[in-house]
Amino acid sequence: MTEGWGDILFPNERVLWQGQPDLRIQWRGPALPFAFFGVIFAAFALFWMVMAYRAGDFWLFGLIHFVAGLLVALGPMLIGPFIARRTWYSLTTRRAFFANDLPFAGKTLLALDLRPSLGVEFDGENPGTILFRGRAEPIVGDRFDSTPSFSLIHDARSIYGLIRDIQKGSV
Repeated sequence: MTEGWGDILFPNERVLWQGQPDLRIQWRGPALPFAFFGVIFAAFALFWMVMAYRAGDFWLFGLIHFVAGLLVALGPMLIGPFIARRTWYSLTTRRAFFANDLPFAGKTLLALDLRPSLGVEFDGENPGTILFRGRAEPIVGDRFDSTPSFSLIHDARSIYGLIRDIQKGSV
């Protein structure tokens, strides 16, 4: 697991866990209101196109609104898995790492020191999210993250326990 980490890890630091967010489409959270609005918008555009076609008017004008409604409805649900496929998390004996390789944004690698005073919260779900109350600093790239998290990871409860053990110094 430590292959390729030579220039990143401190002496005696070792990788304990690596993972990715759940790749499935999530039907919860803020995506639901967007989906509802987008479906209503697309349905109205489709209705308008049918009525314009029957009246012999220029019905193609409604097509852009129909597509926009579908994008609003499905976009948030499809963007999540797209980003998840390009996101990786790692946990070492000292730090948490957050890596992304996104189009237009490029590659980023952020690190967060797991000192005992760092606030860490677990949402209790499975797949679950672990939220860190600290600022992740860049190692690769120039972006920082003021609200880093391990989002939608499997076995989040045991990873949360591992983080707490690292903070106590018992790993």
